[in-house]
Amino acid sequence: MRRTMRGLVLAGAASTTVLTAGCSTSPELTGMWQSTGLSPMVSFFEDGTCSGLMSVDIGGPMYCSLGESSGGGYVLRIQQGENYATYLLEPDGSDHLDVLSSNGSPAFTLDRL
Repeated sequence: MRRTMRGLVLAGAASTTVLTAGCSTSPELTGMWQSTGLSPMVSFFEDGTCSGLMSVDIGGPMYCSLGESSGGGYVLRIQQGENYATYLLEPDGSDHLDVLSSNGSPAFTLDRL
């Protein structure tokens, strides 16, 4: 399914930075993570790009941004071209993340390597 981006939906996220996107308490994601998702390895880079997450476009760089969720946890937005996907992150310590789909159902987990 292709969705066209009509504006950022993350509060305080004026850029595609994965580190904090304006959130002083967000988890540090930069680095490599083992994933139970479609790709066994996910990487978050300091420049806001990421790899190994669900592709939302046919190509080009993938960007990730992180913001706080109104219900607790964090919102991870993955953008590729004009398309995007949104996930909810629930940290369990600093090295494990439960990743939920936007409707709250479990999608996959990430463990820091």
